[in-house]
Amino acid sequence: MYKTFTYLSMTDTIIIQRIFAKYRKEILSELYKQRKFVLLHSKSKSGIKQVEANYSREVASLKYSKEDTKYFLNVFPFIIRNTPKVIIHEFSIGIASLIPTYIISRLLGSKFIIWGHGYNRDQGFFPESSIADKLRLYLIKRANAVILYGKEGKQKISKYVKPEKLFIAYNCLNTRKLNLIRAGLDKEGRNNVKNRIGFKHDKNLIFIGRMLKSKSPELLLNIYENLQTQSDYSLGIHFVGDGPRLEKIKESVYNKGYGKDIFFHGAIHDSQKTGELLYCSDLMVMPSAVGLALNHAYNFDCPVATYDQKANQTAHGPEIEYLIHGKTGFLIKENNIESMIEAIHTYFYDVELQNEMKQNLRDQIQNICSVDNFIKGFDEAINYVLT
Repeated sequence: MYKTFTYLSMTDTIIIQRIFAKYRKEILSELYKQRKFVLLHSKSKSGIKQVEANYSREVASLKYSKEDTKYFLNVFPFIIRNTPKVIIHEFSIGIASLIPTYIISRLLGSKFIIWGHGYNRDQGFFPESSIADKLRLYLIKRANAVILYGKEGKQKISKYVKPEKLFIAYNCLNTRKLNLIRAGLDKEGRNNVKNRIGFKHDKNLIFIGRMLKSKSPELLLNIYENLQTQSDYSLGIHFVGDGPRLEKIKESVYNKGYGKDIFFHGAIHDSQKTGELLYCSDLMVMPSAVGLALNHAYNFDCPVATYDQKANQTAHGPEIEYLIHGKTGFLIKENNIESMIEAIHTYFYDVELQNEMKQNLRDQIQNICSVDNFIKGFDEAINYVLT
């Protein structure tokens, strides 16, 4: 476990986020155990589940656009009252209070750190021509340090600023908690877990996420139809999630008589249950942009197969850098379903590759996208600005 070297009181460090999303709470709570801070945030009416914690404080805010990311947060009374040593602000230029917060940090003598992607992943980073990127680069240069989600962001930005002020807090889930769940499943044994939760097929593919047109969940039905005609194993398909495409896919499954092999588990928010489903699945198939679902799968020895997104498609999240083609999953080029099917079919028959990937996934979880490395990124950035 990474050790914190610079100890501060709770109000010496303030983290500012537009909202306090549920998926953030577990990793921020782990950070709080080792480094005290106050989290200032607003609330929105977006579909993202939002929460509170003993270290969080809701502040007044103003939504100045129809876009969910366009907010002004009134964090100033709390900052002025407490005069923190360090302010860590979500790096989103859509938060109109970002620049005023930077100015106040200078006036108070607080160190200012920005935390985020560093750029728009759908558009790339072109500060020579993009006004938005010029503003991002302006803030990057003036911040005392920058915390980024992954190596790709650091590589792009280090062309313009000294890399010494750039740090990585790998985007992750609470691997401490998930590793304990997986250890329990290892002790029970995979075949025993499969029997207990009703996995009766030889091979199983899983999709976890919202059932949206943009996510193309129905592609798994096409994969099922193709593999059924060329294989000697039974294949189960598992959908975890809800959304507007769910009923249409259920209807298609019913009309084609696939009900014995296709399973709809609904939206599940229990880490134990989703962990069991992933642990018993051979591959997660995510046809569109992937994010933390990839981390979730890796934690339970489940490689991920996805497509390399084209320029006009929603970009993968920073987690895509954890996917090494042929090592921790499959990154198929140009939405080629034949190549996707071939990769899956080959993987099902290659026991040596399965064992190799399982070890690679555990290495990734332990050495790269762990909550310990997330905390390490924050600690290194804070220690840097205070020394």
